Amino acid sequence: MIALIHHQLCDGCFCKVKQVITSKSIIMNRGSIAQAMPKKTLLARTGNAIMKMGRGLTRRNTIVEIISALLIILFVYTGINKLMDFNNMKFQMGRSPFIQNYSSFIAYTMPPGELLIALALIIKKTRLIGLYASFALMFLFTGYIWLMLNYAYDLPCSCGGVLAQMSWQDHLVFNSAFTVLALVGVILHAKQVQVEKNESAI
Repeated sequence: MIALIHHQLCDGCFCKVKQVITSKSIIMNRGSIAQAMPKKTLLARTGNAIMKMGRGLTRRNTIVEIISALLIILFVYTGINKLMDFNNMKFQMGRSPFIQNYSSFIAYTMPPGELLIALALIIKKTRLIGLYASFALMFLFTGYIWLMLNYAYDLPCSCGGVLAQMSWQDHLVFNSAFTVLALVGVILHAKQVQVEKNESAI
């Protein structure tokens, strides 16, 4: 009789222990599933963010490439034309009331300067410098044209090639547009460079 009672008690204890172990394993499984779900969600969100960032960088790169190409064409074209028609360019600059005293210096430095800026835009490592220089030069050109239109009694044109056929008002619009393009290029490429620095630092 005592042996039978002892056997039943052992069976009861074993069942309870088994139930406790089973319940704990269920709770642990649920906990692991609950922990796994946020990780999967986080990974998915991170992946989507990376994909969006990649698409943004691609668009940004494309815009910067287009702006750089336009500026390269402009500076190579104007620089070469100024060199080919150097004497006339120097003479026309000497007629300007605002740069008359500096016409020789500007005539000798501007065409090589434009070609150097174009070269800086071509090389990716120096592109940001080239974009800054492009913005500064186009801003100066635009300001000079505005001063000439508003305060000069004579409007000599030192441009070469097709640009020489444009009116001064057309020059103002044309240069203003390229000034804005250069500024946009500076902003976009500076952001791009910063993102690349952050990625390399990780």
